Amino acid sequence: MRRNVQIVLFALAFMVGIILAANFWFPFSWWLVLAGLVFLLTVFIFKSKLGYIVIIAAALLLGITRYEYWYIHQPISVDKLIDNKVTITGMVSGEPSWDQYHMYVFYINNVRSNSTNYSGLVRVKTASGQVREGQLVQITGKARASLGKASALISYADVKILSHSQPVLISVKERFLQGLNNTLSHNSAAFVAGTLIGSRSALPKSLQDLLSAVGLSHVIAVSGYNLTILVALLSMLLGKKWRWGGLIVSLWVILGFVLISGANAAIVRAGIMSSIFLVANFYGRRINLVVCMALTGVGMVMINPVNLLSDVGWQLSFASLFGIATLGPKIGQILPKRPEWLHEILSVTLAAQLATAGIIAYNFGVLSLVAPLVNCIVMPLVPIIMAYGAFVAFLGILLPGLGSIIARPLDSSIVILFDFLTYMQHFSWASIPIPSLSVVAVISYYAILCLWVLLVRNSDNNNLPTDTDRVTITNIVELVSKPVYTKKGAQNVRPQ
Repeated sequence: MRRNVQIVLFALAFMVGIILAANFWFPFSWWLVLAGLVFLLTVFIFKSKLGYIVIIAAALLLGITRYEYWYIHQPISVDKLIDNKVTITGMVSGEPSWDQYHMYVFYINNVRSNSTNYSGLVRVKTASGQVREGQLVQITGKARASLGKASALISYADVKILSHSQPVLISVKERFLQGLNNTLSHNSAAFVAGTLIGSRSALPKSLQDLLSAVGLSHVIAVSGYNLTILVALLSMLLGKKWRWGGLIVSLWVILGFVLISGANAAIVRAGIMSSIFLVANFYGRRINLVVCMALTGVGMVMINPVNLLSDVGWQLSFASLFGIATLGPKIGQILPKRPEWLHEILSVTLAAQLATAGIIAYNFGVLSLVAPLVNCIVMPLVPIIMAYGAFVAFLGILLPGLGSIIARPLDSSIVILFDFLTYMQHFSWASIPIPSLSVVAVISYYAILCLWVLLVRNSDNNNLPTDTDRVTITNIVELVSKPVYTKKGAQNVRPQ
């Protein structure tokens, strides 16, 4: 059996085991751990295809066991605070914002009450807009159940700031966002902030819904694409004359970017994979993208199963990357080869749409039909918007007057972009509702996709990259978040 295939099968089955255990009851027992390890060891005995079955069985058992162990030993959830009047302390997580009811909304983590620590986020609504990201606050009010990423909500809360200090990186981010606001209109500044660092709190909900309806939510969600541009820029600035220093600087910049962006699970995934590929490039090693992704996924889920179970951003991040890496080349074989740029964008977009369709349908109950067309038109413009936006942001910090003049073409272009997206949204066939799906239906959908990939897989696409054992900087950052197409005798790697 190929080792790479073993690793990918193990990762997929392990995650399926986590999902099954979260939806169906399984008794926790160390015998399950022992059985899983025994099955895994027997892989070296079975050299035939029976070994694949053994790997899947072992991974399923280990996944079920990991979830059951986590469930038994997980910290007390903030759900325990619901229906009680409480006084809690915590750190403001993410950027606060005003909602449509003129309430100031923010989230707190590291929740503590009466010397007890609680896991999870608490959503807070208050009439006063003084709280800022990264501050330590005390909240008093009645907690009730909430939907979304926070399971508890305190409305009309009494808020007291215990510490006004903010981490240095958050202060830098706020200064950068202020530079955007000094040069661009409100909506344009919010959109550019979303494309650069995933900041979407200032973007009106109507525009967020618009992006979701046309399949462009990923544009304002920080991901490996942002790191692609960032690390590529560093490689151009540092060049090949300072390889060791360039590696160290790049790794520190990746860490800083992850922290500034909020260190959500999706960007942590991108940061880990970017770092792995950078180190591999430095030592001239060959890395298989799918295997790297599988190992990263298993590691993150092993540490915190919540990443897989409830973090939709993390799920979409992995699914889209997996789809681009595995489905993209297969779809590319079906589509017309000319024009080349359209062929590649369509392959990537359709692969990502197929790979994320099950998750989107399960969580949101809707699928966008105009997403492939919209992505083909908009995605080539995103790097230009990001570069232009970063430039005017720094001008907005140093020379606001000059920055606002230079930013006018960008401002006008973003207004035209949203007008175009609004036009596309109004088509009756722009999106279709999906009836509620069961977990089994979603797993079955992805099982069919994986089976299709295995049936039509081409030996030329098994290992990435194929033309050389040395991975270049450009290939590294693009492999982390973008498609990889391999051809006989050459490799063609292009951004989405």
